[in-house]
Parts: sequence; C-alpha cells; structure tokens
Amino acid sequence: MEHLDTKQKVLVAIYLEYQKDLPEMNKNIDASILELSDDVFLIAIRKLHNEGLITGGRFYEHPLKGVASTEYIMMTKAGIEYVESKLNVLPTLNGEGKIKEVSKKLAEWGYNELKDFTVKVIAEIVKG
Repeated sequence: MEHLDTKQKVLVAIYLEYQKDLPEMNKNIDASILELSDDVFLIAIRKLHNEGLITGGRFYEHPLKGVASTEYIMMTKAGIEYVESKLNVLPTLNGEGKIKEVSKKLAEWGYNELKDFTVKVIAEIVKG
C-alpha cells in the first residue's frame, strides 16, 4: 500500500473537488469531511499553500486557534502535476476520468475516507 501523509490526503481531496466544473471548496473541503482535527487540517492547508501546491488559502488567527478558509482555494499547476504524478493519472483524461482513476488508486491503497469522497464527487459531476 502506498502511503499518503495528511498533507497529501488534503491535496488529493482538493484535486478531486477541482475536477468539477464548479468546485465548491468551502462546502466540500474541511476538517470534518476529511476526518481530521481542525489543527491538523489548518497546518496541512498552510503547508500546501507555502509549498505552492495550492493558492487562495486564507488564514485567520483566533485567540484559541487558527482557522483556514478554503473558499478561494484552487490548485496550482505544480499541485496538479504533483497529484497526477503521485497517483499516475494521465493529464489528458477529462475530470470524470481523473476522478475514477484516483478513486481506483485510493481503493487499492485502502484510503476509504478519500474513496468515499471520490464517489460523492463523481455523483455530483454526473448529476451536474
């Protein structure tokens, strides 16, 4: 089984949402959906933003803890290339094809929480 760290799992989820014609990052990318603590999610989003794999991250300081807003997050070219290379996804596939390939890989590797997310995204694309 291939190992994805938390940051990579968050990036894959963003990549999947990005494949939609109208991504809703603020609705579909958050700590609870990805089964992460708020702190771990915040650090993952900060790292991805700092590494240039995503853009548009907004960070707000709160007296008790920081908050990451995903409303304006988009993949960068480097982020897309990273995910497609890591998961061996052909860049020439359409959005639905990319999601199916990622879903297959995640199922093989045992990442059920992300596999469930891919099923939801495919359903929204087909319906859309």
